[in-house]
Amino acid sequence: MARSGRERAARRGWESSQGMQQRRRFLALGLQGLALAGAALAWPGRVLAAVKRQIIPAHIKATALANRNPKGIDNRNLSITPLKKFGTMGQSDLKVDPASWRLVVDGAVKKPLELDLAQAKALPVMKKTVLLICPGVFSYNAVYAGFSLGRLLEQAGLEPEASLVEIRGPRGGYAKIEHFKLREVLEDEVWLAYQVNGKDLPPKHGFPLRVVAGEHYGDDWVKYVSQVTVRTRRKKG
Repeated sequence: MARSGRERAARRGWESSQGMQQRRRFLALGLQGLALAGAALAWPGRVLAAVKRQIIPAHIKATALANRNPKGIDNRNLSITPLKKFGTMGQSDLKVDPASWRLVVDGAVKKPLELDLAQAKALPVMKKTVLLICPGVFSYNAVYAGFSLGRLLEQAGLEPEASLVEIRGPRGGYAKIEHFKLREVLEDEVWLAYQVNGKDLPPKHGFPLRVVAGEHYGDDWVKYVSQVTVRTRRKKG
């Protein structure tokens, strides 16, 4: 009887130990789940980026995608839209003197910059085929050439607290300003172009420089870019 009692006690101890280990594993899994949820809240762009894009078949025309969200589209098979079939939005008649035009880079940078058009075109060339969608109105697929705004900002020397990039187009009655996350710019999701389909940007499409932002609707693609200002987020309270 004594031996049987010892065996039962030992079994209960073992079962208690196993239960404790299971509870610890369960708790660890729960904490991991909370960590992943926290990451999703902290970096929603990363979570969205992980969503699988739909590869559009080659027989679909880029001009038929005006009702789609650019974040969910893989445009690798789409044909290039001829320039004459491009739609336009916003101001389209601004005349810019290329000789006097300058691109100013300022804000939360250590070395503000000012480039003329020749200097901007002398930067390492970046080229991508990107789909532009003006929701419900038009869409087109084109090859843009320009330069990495992220590399230019790194050349200017970003301040540690930098977090947003403000891009300004025309001033006056047609003033246009958009803000992008610094991460988007540094990862070349948002950049600047001076050519489309092998030609300098036509005036109605933003000559001499415009934003290219493949995961944004076309309204964010600022035309006639003249100034890039790095901003910091304001602290609450």
